[in-house]
Amino acid sequence: MVATRVAGAARKRACLGMESTVTANPTPRLAVIVLPLRLGGNGLDLAYVANGPASGLISAAPLQDEPLDEAAVRLSQELVGRPPQYVEQLYTFDAQPGSSRQVIVSYLALFRHDTCEPPLKAGLQWSPVKEISLDSDVHRTVFDYALMRLKAKFGYTNIAFHLLPEQFTLSDLQQAYEQVLGHPVDKRNFRRRMSVSKVLVKTDALRRDGSHRPAALYRFVARDDQAAYLTPSWAAASLSPPNENDR
Repeated sequence: MVATRVAGAARKRACLGMESTVTANPTPRLAVIVLPLRLGGNGLDLAYVANGPASGLISAAPLQDEPLDEAAVRLSQELVGRPPQYVEQLYTFDAQPGSSRQVIVSYLALFRHDTCEPPLKAGLQWSPVKEISLDSDVHRTVFDYALMRLKAKFGYTNIAFHLLPEQFTLSDLQQAYEQVLGHPVDKRNFRRRMSVSKVLVKTDALRRDGSHRPAALYRFVARDDQAAYLTPSWAAASLSPPNENDR
């Protein structure tokens, strides 16, 4: 009965030439934001648009009929110079509600430092994440969430695989964890974690850094099966800051 009355009232207003007071919001704009990250000399680096007060994250609309995941890879390749080692959809944000409503789908893109040397597109630069200042509230939210997500994944996966060269020392691996987590980890506990998890294999190669004794090079056992990167749940404790008594 109620639906019939509403429909009848709408027909009556139409016959009388009366305008409906109900207006539909325009279709929200869709944007993809990509956060390319790599390990740099001063910690974790982000490729972003460096333009003073107008600095921001890499953002663009997907092409017509382009899947969002493919759009993230395309943007990374076009702007960084090569496809990322790893891409993960992070979160969908409903920004600017109202007439200028925008839906943002954010992505994390990981690069190995030794594979992303080509120059970035004009206006972009790699900078340590601790030095980056973003003016947009939305971009800051996406940025903070991406770093939080990456740190969390370092606690229960070996996603570090995508930031390191094919072969690396245990010190390289520990440094990668420390750069992402933002604090030192205990060397003994960390190496025990790596040993028990059985995700590394020791190669026959050695690397000498300066006058130090040559260090053995390792690689990850699995290259494609991400399920094999999982580490024991107890191992998360080895990634906590070292206790003062352990130093």
